[in-house]
Amino acid sequence: MPLSEAERRALERLVAAPSTPQALALRARIVLASAEESNSTVARSLGVSRNTALKWRTRFDADGVQGLADLPRPGRPTAAGDDVHRAILRTPLQRPPERGWTTRTIAAALGTNQAAVSRVRRQWFADRPDLVSHSVLDPSTSMVLAAVVVDPGVRVLVFHEPATPAARPKGTRTSPLTEPVRVLLSARFAFPCETPATGRDISPTLLTAFGDIDAAVPQDRSITVLVDRPSPTRVRRWLDRHPRFGVYEVGPDSWLAQLNSITEALDPRQSPELLDLEQRVRRWAEQPSTPFSWVRASSTRTSRRSASGPATEDDLPRSLSPRLASAVVEALRESLATGAFRPGQRIAEQPLATRLGVSRGPIRDALKILAEDGLIELEPHRGAYVPLPTQRDVFDTYTARGPLGALLLRRVSTNGSSRLVAAKDTLDDIVRLAEMRDVAGAGDADIRWQDALAAAADMPRIEKMFVRLSLQLRMFVSILGLEYAYPVDEIVADNTAILHALEARDPEEVTRLWRRKIDKAVTYMVGQLGHLDVGPTTAAPATGGPG
Repeated sequence: MPLSEAERRALERLVAAPSTPQALALRARIVLASAEESNSTVARSLGVSRNTALKWRTRFDADGVQGLADLPRPGRPTAAGDDVHRAILRTPLQRPPERGWTTRTIAAALGTNQAAVSRVRRQWFADRPDLVSHSVLDPSTSMVLAAVVVDPGVRVLVFHEPATPAARPKGTRTSPLTEPVRVLLSARFAFPCETPATGRDISPTLLTAFGDIDAAVPQDRSITVLVDRPSPTRVRRWLDRHPRFGVYEVGPDSWLAQLNSITEALDPRQSPELLDLEQRVRRWAEQPSTPFSWVRASSTRTSRRSASGPATEDDLPRSLSPRLASAVVEALRESLATGAFRPGQRIAEQPLATRLGVSRGPIRDALKILAEDGLIELEPHRGAYVPLPTQRDVFDTYTARGPLGALLLRRVSTNGSSRLVAAKDTLDDIVRLAEMRDVAGAGDADIRWQDALAAAADMPRIEKMFVRLSLQLRMFVSILGLEYAYPVDEIVADNTAILHALEARDPEEVTRLWRRKIDKAVTYMVGQLGHLDVGPTTAAPATGGPG
């Protein structure tokens, strides 16, 4: 019996998918071959018996791709909602050990056996025959992740096509994007329990998210949305008025099984940005008191960005070129700044190379750059490791940051308001995070706001020094467990006043407001340093040169 085009594509996907079990891939090859050859010929060419070839072709003719799955085994099935299952599936949200989360390290962390962990992960994350023919994302077409929403009642992933086609890696069995995607999918387990379908109206959550996405994604791109709940009537009406949105409902039982189809479809140039997003989700999952929402900044707003902000398409590596080293440096800087490494932890080159999908050469070059930035230490025979910051390190960073910022802002005040778009957008983020009472997120956004102003000065060398200090500051906050943000309402008021002074082209007022703002930050952090035993105490920087 001949195969339809859809059946052939589904079978070819099973054969090509890196995660497909060998037995399942063999069954798919049998069916593909039997469409052209006799069962006897197929059996000889694939090294199976004629009865085996006949069995799987017959099962496929009867039940389609689903017929290639193993039949249920006798005995009591494992309960999908068991606490052990949930603990295993939630583990990727925690800070990983040095070599990442594997079945072995998860088993050790949970005190269970590795076979049980492997069985649960295969059950939930592996491609299933019944999903292959219904996958939303086509691995042959590159997609960019545009937004993520994790709410107690609904989970949403949004994609659109890239501005330019991406070269697809060939012959790889693993992807550096697998773990970030696994973390995004596992975020549904961050909340103690999931809200039942009848628990509350999810329309406001979805409408807010879709509105933000519609504004951020260029209008010439179609948008693909994966959601794990049926859309309410209000949302469906909104979607009817926005035809570029294609929404696909993926049931909770199939949500995690989208791992491989998403990983294969994602544009590899987005790797550094997704590694950053992975760390953001893990930080949020430590105390998920509010829903998690992330929308990728539109590439039409600005082609420049701060080193601590999300990567744009133009910043991502196209191939093994000089830009790859920059992308690796960005990814490692973000990991250090967000506390992915512990103080004193050795940074092994090979695990990082495997994780980022590069050779050890770019990793070694990146570590040298990070050592020059003061983010890591390099020692003979020991390699790279993360130092424990001292109080003096924190004071030195602030002392340098103040005058550099004042110099940059004075230049911005002479450039006019046309360069302030990114800073205004980031201030909107601070206001939104303040309304959500996300103090840590608002503090991080405030540092990004300052970096956006530095970029607006059009003084690349000084901006680079300022951004390095931003990275050091974020690392101090993460490693020492400090809180950066003084009262969020004051941050919003101070930043608004600085923007108004910049628009008025008043360099003296800008300098005064900047010094007042940084004085507040210094005072706030110094008050916390007194409770930490991290080195000798020194006097706070003078207000004339705050940082």
